[in-house]
This record gives sequence, structure tokens and C-alpha cells, in this order.
Amino acid sequence: MGVSVAVKITFRPTTRQVIGRALFLGGVSALVALVPAVLYMLAVGHWYHLTLGVLVLVAAAVALAVAYAGARKHGVVLDERGIHPLESQGPQGSPRNERYAAWTEVADIRAERRAGRTVPVVYLVDPSQKPWRLQAPYSGRALSADDELDEKIFVMRSLWEGYRRGLSPRREGA
Repeated sequence: MGVSVAVKITFRPTTRQVIGRALFLGGVSALVALVPAVLYMLAVGHWYHLTLGVLVLVAAAVALAVAYAGARKHGVVLDERGIHPLESQGPQGSPRNERYAAWTEVADIRAERRAGRTVPVVYLVDPSQKPWRLQAPYSGRALSADDELDEKIFVMRSLWEGYRRGLSPRREGA
């Protein structure tokens, strides 16, 4: 006799992806901070290298911290209700936003290439709804690569296949 078990699977960017994104945003922030500083120094005629270096380092450090903290909040949760973004979880698990797909509303889950990344895209039964590109899991180049993306999409599709037919995951022998 099988026993129903509650399922809650959370997919977030990998640690490597979070670090890569933080480094990218830190580098961009350093460049953004560097351009006005160089223009100011050219206009004034004083070259305070220490001030310039400190400004760039502070901008990069702040961007790294913000990017790292923000990236850990991105993701998707799969449970017995359906698929919803990680940030949609309010206090005591109550939904915080309207982006949610019940298993019976999902028409397909596909891996697609979008902007240099392979991402899972959820197609809904209602044709007026746009396909939903999930924020995680994903795989891309360099630090964005996720060797387990295929397995993660397989898990998503397996849960969808079971739940849309009214079957819940079961554990035998309990």
C-alpha cells in the first residue's frame, strides 16, 4: 500500500551562477563608477589615483553584495499545487503574487534557448497566456553552466505528468 508524500522542490541558481552574476554586475558597476570619475579628473586636472581606486572598489563591492543577495532570492518552487516563483512565498507559505501555474493549467514544459541560456519554459493551456520563462534552473556559458539542467527539467516534467493526471508521488512500503 502506497503512502502519499508532500513534495516541495526548489530550484535556485547554482552557487557558481550566483558568483558569476555577482562578478559580472560588480565589473559593470566598477566601469560605471570609473567613467564619471575619470571625466571629473580630466575636467579638474587633478589625478587622485587613490580616490579613483577607492571609488571603483566600493562600487564593485556594493554591486557584488547586492547581486549575491538578490540572486539567491530567484528561483522556482514545485509542489503539489503547481509551479510558482520562489519570491511568491509570503508568510506561512501564502502566495504573494499572481504568477502561478497549477499543474492542470500547464500544457508543456520545454527547454529552450533564450539570450544565450537554456531555460525551462512553461506553456499554459490558456493560449492567451504568454509562455513563462522560469528564472531557475538555467544553463549558459562559462560560470552560468549547470551540468544538471537536463535532470532538473526531467524532474519538472515528471511531476507535471503525474500531477496533471491526478497522481501524487508515492513512497512504497511506509
